[in-house]
Amino acid sequence: MANTSGKDKEGLFQRISRFLRECWMELKKTSWPNSDELKKSTLLVIAAIIVITVWIGGLDFLLGQVSQRVLQW
Repeated sequence: MANTSGKDKEGLFQRISRFLRECWMELKKTSWPNSDELKKSTLLVIAAIIVITVWIGGLDFLLGQVSQRVLQW
């Protein structure tokens, strides 16, 4: 049986238009953070990046030192 819902007959520009309308409707439903929440979240992300960078850098340094000593042995 063929689907007769009409959505299969939509052209490219109609589908793009419908997609953009639906995106806009969803964006209207979104709750955006206020200035204080945004600042706190930004600081949290920066702190997490710093911690992860130090962790990975430390592991890289330690593993580099171990591999140099193993190669010299």
